[in-house]
Amino acid sequence: MKKIFLMLVSVLVINACTSTKNAPFNEVEANLNQKYGALSNEYYKMLENPIVEKDRRSILNKFESFRTEVRELKKNRKNQTTNETRVLNSFIDKSSTNIQYLNDLGE
Repeated sequence: MKKIFLMLVSVLVINACTSTKNAPFNEVEANLNQKYGALSNEYYKMLENPIVEKDRRSILNKFESFRTEVRELKKNRKNQTTNETRVLNSFIDKSSTNIQYLNDLGE
């Protein structure tokens, strides 16, 4: 049930991102900053306490969904400037680092 819900949320997020193809990039960047900030806060709160596998996996899935969202946005965005590409790559890199660390915690 949890996986189905996560897949549904992922589809909705990807669908929402594809509708931002022509949105002003400052709005897109602000939205991504807000999402990444919320994920980071949740991530650091989890690290303050002993790691609970369920929480680790939940945050890992959220970071993976976020990274997928940014990759789709990067792929589908028309007429990207180099600055836009740099910003999107930055979000992908930061998410990948967090994902790797969360995977390492699970081992």
